[in-house]
Amino acid sequence: MSVAWFVDGAYVFRVWQQLGRNENVDYLKLRTFLEDKYCDKANGEHIDESYFLNADTDPPTGKQNAFYNALAYPPPGGPGLRVKLYWLQKRKLTWPQSMGGKPVLHPDTGVQYELTQQKGVDVGLAFHMMRSFSRKQWNKLFLAAGDGDFHEVAQHLVENENVSLFLIGTVSSISEELRPYATQIIEIDKEAGNFSRPRQ
Repeated sequence: MSVAWFVDGAYVFRVWQQLGRNENVDYLKLRTFLEDKYCDKANGEHIDESYFLNADTDPPTGKQNAFYNALAYPPPGGPGLRVKLYWLQKRKLTWPQSMGGKPVLHPDTGVQYELTQQKGVDVGLAFHMMRSFSRKQWNKLFLAAGDGDFHEVAQHLVENENVSLFLIGTVSSISEELRPYATQIIEIDKEAGNFSRPRQ
C-alpha cells in the first residue's frame, strides 16, 4: 500500500508566510500527521516515496544546506524527503515596447527592478511524480502545491490510474484547475498547529 508525498518548497513557504505564523513548518511532524490521519496503517499504508523540490541560490548557504540535510534524514529521525534543487533566474524589468521599452526604475533610487523566478521546479515536480508512479504504482498522493500547471498530471493520476489526491495548502492558494481532482484539501491554515515548531 504505497503512498507518495511531493512538496513544492516555495509554495509551502509562501503560504506559511501569508499565514503570519511565528513558528516554522516541521516536515517530520507533517509526515507523521499525514500518515496518522490519512493512511490506513492497519493495511500497511505508509509514505514510501517523498520529494521536496525548490529553487535556491547556487550554492546554498550553510543554513540552507543544514535545512535540506535535515529534510533528507530518514524516518523516524527525519521526514525522509528526497531534495531536488533547481535554479533561480534574475531578469531586469523593462516596460513593453508599446510603452517605450525603457527600464522599470525605483522612483526614489533610480535602481532598475529585477524579477527573480524559480526555473525547473514545476517540470521537475511533474516528471518525478510520473516517474515515481511508474515505479511504485502508489494509490495515494499527498501534494503540497497549488499551481494549475499540475492539473494535467493530477487529472491523469486520478482519472486513469485511480490515485486518491490529497492537496496540501490553502483553498485560496490552490488553483481552480487543480481543485476538482482532489479527494480532500488538507488546509494548512486550519491544521498548522499539528506540524509547526518554534523558530530557533
